[in-house]
Amino acid sequence: MNENNAFPDNIYAEAVRWLLRQRDADMPDHEWADFAQWLETTPGHLAAYNAAVEADEDLGAIGSELAEIHADDGIADNDNKPIGLFSRWPAFGAVAAMLLAAIIFWPGSQSPQYATLQTEYGEIREVAINSSVSMVLNGNTELALDKDAATVRMLRGEATYSVESPRPGALRVEVDGLTIVDYGTVFNVIRDNSMLRVAVTEGAVMIGPEREKILVSAGEQIEMQLNNRSLTRSKISQDAVLAWQDQQLVFENRTVKSVIGDVERNFGTNISVASRLSDRKITGVISLASDEAAVISDVAAVLGETAQKTESGWRIGD
Repeated sequence: MNENNAFPDNIYAEAVRWLLRQRDADMPDHEWADFAQWLETTPGHLAAYNAAVEADEDLGAIGSELAEIHADDGIADNDNKPIGLFSRWPAFGAVAAMLLAAIIFWPGSQSPQYATLQTEYGEIREVAINSSVSMVLNGNTELALDKDAATVRMLRGEATYSVESPRPGALRVEVDGLTIVDYGTVFNVIRDNSMLRVAVTEGAVMIGPEREKILVSAGEQIEMQLNNRSLTRSKISQDAVLAWQDQQLVFENRTVKSVIGDVERNFGTNISVASRLSDRKITGVISLASDEAAVISDVAAVLGETAQKTESGWRIGD
């Protein structure tokens, strides 16, 4: 076992290899698919990769350690002599990898030029950031976009981001001091006053690569409270994540207050629920193509309740 991690040496070595391989600009698409599959093979792979990311600031030490572990695990050079995995990088790759990390994870020195984008309630808009990065904005969404740096600052609302670049860090999404960095992926972000929800349908993203280092892989969702950074991780299907683009609301084991937030975002109305209902977990499918009254009545029906129109909006439950 590696003395710094509770993982078998071979798994930790694989994790570091993936981390260093991702620093190469020439990593092809099929290897990104292989990486995602490797992450999903066993929970131990994800944990080992997270540990390697945490040690990313000291890649030289990692390289030295793994070079000793795998002294016989080499790659032949032009003279057919085995060379260690990390000898392709100076000082076991620390300098090159850390420089590449700086390029990927931190913005350039030029002053960013942000343009504000907003959508109306119920409006869905698709925006191309560049040839390999695009996004679809849900209703009542506001964000600031720097196209040159492929950086988005989400102020409120919901958006799906699609990244076709084989290199990580082709897109940065910033939310309340947190940075989300892509690993060649499709992912959905919801941001309201108190909560951040990130769901990944393809590839993976890293939330807070500089500090938090939270990896979210395909089929996973993170819901984080912005005031204290507490979070929950859950499984989610691709259909549920992207259903809003087809005017459907699909929720799987979600809290009532979370579902209500999605409905409010689409119709721009206030919906209050009885306190006894707020944290109940529910599952269902509701069409957003109907009018406001019909949709809110459908939500109430899922709860076994009725909806009443009030002066300030709607009320579900007593």
